[in-house]
Amino acid sequence: MSFIKDTFTKVKNDVEHFGEKEWHNWGGNQECTPVEIFRPVNLHDLKKIVKKAKENNKKIRCAAAGHSWSSLSVTNGYLVIVTDLNDIEIQYNEKLKTWTATTEAGVYLKDLDKKLRKHDPPLTLDSATVLNTVTTSGIVSTGSHGAKCANSCIPEKVISFQIVTADGELREFSDEIDPVEMNAARISFGLLGIIYKLTFIVEPMFNFKMKDSFPNISDYWKPENLKNDVLNNDSVEIFYWPFNTPGLNEKNDKLWVKTCKRTEQNVTENQIEVHIGSAFQSFELEFGDHVYQHVVNYPESTPFITHLLFKAGVDHESEKILQAPDAIHYQSGIDHIPCMDLEFAFKVNHDFSNVIDEVNYIVKRIYEFAADKKYPLNIAAEFRINKASKCLLASTYDENPDTYYCLLEVLSINGTQGFLDFSSELAERWMKKYNAQPHWGKMWEHVPGIIPYARKHLGKRVNQFENIRVKYDPDELFFDNDSLRKLLGK
Repeated sequence: MSFIKDTFTKVKNDVEHFGEKEWHNWGGNQECTPVEIFRPVNLHDLKKIVKKAKENNKKIRCAAAGHSWSSLSVTNGYLVIVTDLNDIEIQYNEKLKTWTATTEAGVYLKDLDKKLRKHDPPLTLDSATVLNTVTTSGIVSTGSHGAKCANSCIPEKVISFQIVTADGELREFSDEIDPVEMNAARISFGLLGIIYKLTFIVEPMFNFKMKDSFPNISDYWKPENLKNDVLNNDSVEIFYWPFNTPGLNEKNDKLWVKTCKRTEQNVTENQIEVHIGSAFQSFELEFGDHVYQHVVNYPESTPFITHLLFKAGVDHESEKILQAPDAIHYQSGIDHIPCMDLEFAFKVNHDFSNVIDEVNYIVKRIYEFAADKKYPLNIAAEFRINKASKCLLASTYDENPDTYYCLLEVLSINGTQGFLDFSSELAERWMKKYNAQPHWGKMWEHVPGIIPYARKHLGKRVNQFENIRVKYDPDELFFDNDSLRKLLGK
């Protein structure tokens, strides 16, 4: 096998790409026609691409699984797709007294989970995105997050990066080397160079008690209930599924409340049962995508269809004991439903009442729209609660690490009429009321005035980041993106 891989690598090094001409993201809202598209398989490839770009006066952007909705990967120069960089190394860090996993940039979360689970002892990330078909470098570079309330964003779990910078050299970033530069590298949008490897803190495998409940909004939706769930569970994720009860009466609608809490109890589903359940979920969502196309073509059917899908596929109370990765990635098949997604982060007030207010506003507005036969929201509004981050470009940055942030998002199927206007309305409301910041990997560039607003509220941190970026990329080799140039004042 090593001979085959070495031979393949040699050929790949000569060819450097497979003749691809176009790239588009999973959501279908971003596309570009780069001069060349590369799929490196090792460090030598990365250095060779950087050298070639400099020789030919081309810019470089990177892409991974393509699950970002924003234009971060769009380029007219060289596009480097890192998904063939897929090695994983697990070590025990004596200094930190913890296990670590070092992944190459293209490792998918599902493959990292599998490797960690098979390790002796079995290991796991303590939080991650629901979707496991995303890569480690992708979720980190965009500041993605999980649902663990006591955690900050996922980049905070990274303790070191190896990045090929504009001079073609491999450089290491860590808190030990330079904590300020590390907090720039943790969420860098690929502006410091091409990530080659990144090292995560992981921990011994543990189990979650995962509970799904569906209370009526009128019964559950009070600040004290939400605050109690956040303080007494490891993770909380709450969904509002539009028109989930018949009769177009918002007072009858339900919430989907998902909580996870660590437990010493044994799992209630073995891996075979988990895999069967995942396969069934994937089939359900593949079928659901066909149903949703009817909603796009016939918007007036939205209340009936969303109620039907909620009753058939969601509204089932349950309580399970699962291994951590199975609870974290509880939903399979999301890839089958390309959608639009806007998410903003805002600071939670002391009694959590502003979270209640904003979800209430969404519910109120979709029923007002429905009265006019308009249906801009047809998948869900959902939120998770995280603590603040110290990363320079984090949407949840705060000097107080114990500050809670609400990460509130709205999702509709691709092609939904009115979604862009409705999501912009919400974003502008949250920006005005809470100085909310966008999730950089979701949709945000369509919001009026977003770039000067975001730049203003990033404040001196954007200048700190820019000073570090210039140090490692003075000739702007990796700076081929209109939104990022404007955000950093170019």
